[in-house]
Amino acid sequence: MGEKRPSREVVVLGAGLYRYGIYPEVPYVDMGVTACQRALEDSGLEWQDIEVGYCANTNLPNAAGHIIAGMMGATGITMTNVENASASGNAAFREAYLAVAAGAHDVAIAIGVDKLRSYRETTSSEDKQPVVKAPINTGMMRGFAQRAREHMARYGTTIDQLAMVSVKSHRNASFNPYAHFQTPVTLEEVHRARMVAEPLTVLHCCPWDEGGAAVILCAAEIAPRFNSKPCPGVLASACTGYTGADPLVELTQVTAYKAYEMAGLGPEDLDMVEVHDAATIEEILYYEALGLCAMGEGGRLIESGATEITGRIPVNSSGGLISMGHPIGPTGLGQLAEILWQMRGQAGERQINQSPRNGLAHMVGAGGVCFIHILGL
Repeated sequence: MGEKRPSREVVVLGAGLYRYGIYPEVPYVDMGVTACQRALEDSGLEWQDIEVGYCANTNLPNAAGHIIAGMMGATGITMTNVENASASGNAAFREAYLAVAAGAHDVAIAIGVDKLRSYRETTSSEDKQPVVKAPINTGMMRGFAQRAREHMARYGTTIDQLAMVSVKSHRNASFNPYAHFQTPVTLEEVHRARMVAEPLTVLHCCPWDEGGAAVILCAAEIAPRFNSKPCPGVLASACTGYTGADPLVELTQVTAYKAYEMAGLGPEDLDMVEVHDAATIEEILYYEALGLCAMGEGGRLIESGATEITGRIPVNSSGGLISMGHPIGPTGLGQLAEILWQMRGQAGERQINQSPRNGLAHMVGAGGVCFIHILGL
């Protein structure tokens, strides 16, 4: 069953991020407040202009959003905390979008912020000082490793093609000031890295880390009051819960169909895509599920260069979860910020050659829900 697109037009007015990484000494409130302040500056708003907010997080104490809002200023706005596993940020964005699209509010903010529950210290080989490493969800990666082996056996996908996703991801992230990992890697380095789950080395896997993000939405008719920048409209906001079928591929296919129908677009109309790449095989699976290529052709698509910044359909120009990072609460909002800034021509050295006019953001939450948003100018 499809979803109806509300008649009221909603645009993305601005976004702000706190660089993803590991910050044992930085309180989540500081990260959230900084992201909000940067989003307000990008939007041309003051905090008192915000009417309602939704705060995505998975690891924080109760009422985290209320505490951040209180630090921003006691204006009386209603803040709702949102948790939806990896898709928490996308869920917060959807709630903010619906609040404006329904006419209940004119301006809304979606915030994402998260901290690790614990830290693992190791010793660097250079200076013998303790450093904190980003953890990997090894159990989850075993599942992705199995999917990689199956895809390789069924379609002839190669380990080099999988590694190319990581190389692209790290190269894009090297140009992203908000990315956790900003050092490019080679194909050989991906192959030689520590094995997590055969055939996936650590450079095939996303980290768990920390950070903050905020995205501001408003009714299209009032956007010119605040700034004169291009403000993409929300052409589609689609979500699907677990259907009993494949919780990644088929769930994404069903949600993509809804989103394309709502936006009046097809995959051939997209100029950029940000997908949930917790592992390299996931990006390849979602090429296929989103219709960017035929089933089984994902490995050949990355090898062709089509998903590079200079290619036909750039994917994860931000660096994706693998290299930009996956702090969970902020992750989906970071995708939407990337699409906004690419559309405005503000992505610096990772700028897609012809500024995109249509972009898609995709996240899956624990295999139980999928969100897809399409922005367009």
